[in-house]
Amino acid sequence: MALRTRNAAVLAKVETTNGTFVAPSAATDGVLVENPSISFNPQNVTTDEVTGSLDGRGPILGGMNAQVSFAVYLKGTGTAATAPEFGDMLRACGWAETITAAAVPVAAEACAAGGTTTTVNLGTSASAVAQAYRGMPLVLTGTVAAETFITDYTSGKVATVTDTLSGAPGVSTSYQIPPNVLYSPASINIPSLSMEVFMDGVRYRFKGARGTVSFEFTAAGACKATFTFSALYEGKADAAVPTVTYDGTRPGTFRNSHMSIARSLAALQTLSLDAGVELVFPANPNATEGFDPPDIVRRNMSGSMDPYATLVATRDLMAAFRAGTEQIVHARVTGGNASGTGRRVALTIPAAFYTGYAPGDANGLMTEQVQFFPRGQDSGAFLCFW
Repeated sequence: MALRTRNAAVLAKVETTNGTFVAPSAATDGVLVENPSISFNPQNVTTDEVTGSLDGRGPILGGMNAQVSFAVYLKGTGTAATAPEFGDMLRACGWAETITAAAVPVAAEACAAGGTTTTVNLGTSASAVAQAYRGMPLVLTGTVAAETFITDYTSGKVATVTDTLSGAPGVSTSYQIPPNVLYSPASINIPSLSMEVFMDGVRYRFKGARGTVSFEFTAAGACKATFTFSALYEGKADAAVPTVTYDGTRPGTFRNSHMSIARSLAALQTLSLDAGVELVFPANPNATEGFDPPDIVRRNMSGSMDPYATLVATRDLMAAFRAGTEQIVHARVTGGNASGTGRRVALTIPAAFYTGYAPGDANGLMTEQVQFFPRGQDSGAFLCFW
């Protein structure tokens, strides 16, 4: 009887020791994915020995590594400050996880004086640690009311925000950072995963998995993350697909949401971000396959977007491209199922440096095809669930 590709499941669990397999649980470690695929990379040695015949002796079997890839829909759990079920996968792709379990402050308090339409001076309860809240949401009430995001935060408690506010916040405006889960680029303490991929009665196991991820925000559609993991092969066996527990939420859609470039609303079809992670399997003749589990050695983020063209007086991306002007790119998904607490998703790029520009066409409408580099060490982009 043939095996069916749709009858599949993926489980993933953070390893205590890098490269030591730990069995994931179907009750706690399942991730709802699309199109799971597996490929193997055997390091066979091609030989050219002379044999007294036109035929050679064939290759020599070498070590082998593997790749596991799939897509997930970006969605929150529906519970504030609870990491999404794919959170550990983001961590294994070099994204640090920061959970703000309670609002800051617990009760909204007055801002300090001296704010502007793009900055907010937070009050006495706020942290004095620089960048403590970068990438997080900020809710303002009172004289200046808004929901915005923080792109920069100083030790003097000055928060630069993604939006142009209706006025300058002062003591008659209150602020609060709601509970959230934030992912930001990391260069240290990147965990590895053990993974199980079930395919209609067959179970593949992998260990030491680390990878890269790309994000795509599509207007009117559900937003996705596509993961590609490199790993060591642990084994294959017959095993029934388990009954997996997933979180109960469904993805929201990129409508009735927010998309802005340089603090101005922008209509577009697609915003994409690629983490650009490079992995290397360190050579080790003592290891079973001749190399150790993969390490992340480099990250080169890149992005693209296709906003509809405007008059120069409205927006001049070409001028920003030629001048090397960095601009804020920000998207918030709040439409459909993403309208509630713990379900919303935001992507904040504090300093997009444009690397390419060309006029384009989308069904007879003019667009601007723009490529960008998210500038900043461990701060190029922030993914937030709140």
